[in-house]
Amino acid sequence: MSGTHLPSARGGEEPKSPGERRQNEELIRSVMSDPGPPTELAYPALLNGIDYLFSVTDLLNGPDPEPRALKFAVLHLQAATEVLLKAGLAGIDWRLVFAKPEEADETSYRTGDFASCGIADTIKRLREHGVAISPEEKGAITALSKERNKLQHFGATLSAAAIEARAGVVLEILMRFINTHLWRGVDADHIDAYGEDMEMILTSVPRIRGYATARMTQLAPELEPFKDTTLRCPACSMWAVVAEGDDSYCRLCSTYWEHEKALLVDYAVGVLGLSVKDVLEDNGGAQGCPECQSHSLLTEVYLADTPDKPRSFCFNCVRPFDGLGTCTRCTLPFLPEGNGDLVCNDCWTAALTSD
Repeated sequence: MSGTHLPSARGGEEPKSPGERRQNEELIRSVMSDPGPPTELAYPALLNGIDYLFSVTDLLNGPDPEPRALKFAVLHLQAATEVLLKAGLAGIDWRLVFAKPEEADETSYRTGDFASCGIADTIKRLREHGVAISPEEKGAITALSKERNKLQHFGATLSAAAIEARAGVVLEILMRFINTHLWRGVDADHIDAYGEDMEMILTSVPRIRGYATARMTQLAPELEPFKDTTLRCPACSMWAVVAEGDDSYCRLCSTYWEHEKALLVDYAVGVLGLSVKDVLEDNGGAQGCPECQSHSLLTEVYLADTPDKPRSFCFNCVRPFDGLGTCTRCTLPFLPEGNGDLVCNDCWTAALTSD
């Protein structure tokens, strides 16, 4: 872990590097500038979210945060995520924040006496109204929500490295969301009141992410031979999980999966942003592998050697596949042996036998 300390919230040390100072100033100006279309929103929600983000950066201030600080960093980051995303939703239409928009009424909204939508529905509704949230961003937010739930009921389950790395990713997502969808239209008094906190958050994000980045640099030689089977970690979001069927683990945060199905489910939820129900369904979830026949194949997986290309990948035999077809008879994935193959070998053999 790096020995670098974050600056204090007010009166802290300035970045020593002129280049780093200029970079931070540019980031700050981009947030304070005119980033996008105006939205109508309740200022308290935005400013409450900023308070939570400020708390997160303060709790992760410096190397080796205490377990209690890590716990509250996760809780406050999840709270910030819900508050800020719902502020964006309210800016589109306040009724959308209700769990059942058709039952929304203004009195309940103004008093806060209503059941609001969950994080999954919030993301879905934002997307339906043109807000771009990538699968990777959804996966990071979903994984954070899942960890918060486990933390509240069972205590911490992630390592410090995983929490810091995950926090850095989600902080970046939320700062972009504020910049693009929330900040414009806020009056000058609120900007003055919270500009210093925003500056602190923006300065802290690269430092928090820097811990994981430095460790990944150290791991690069170890991971290089396995890039074609290396996955983004569902726990810390770094490219550090070498899939090995059973007994896979993250080289960065040490999260361990004793069975390939456990990694498959966590990957689908924490990286692809799917629900557990999505993963377990035959249509779009885990499929039968054409090589080992195990029900351990996902048709959208990203590997370190081709990080922007979705590929089919079996978590059991640890093999990527390109060009898989879908059998028109059994609807399972198969490897075509020639151009225009429509059925798999098993179905073809069964058809010949029946004749």
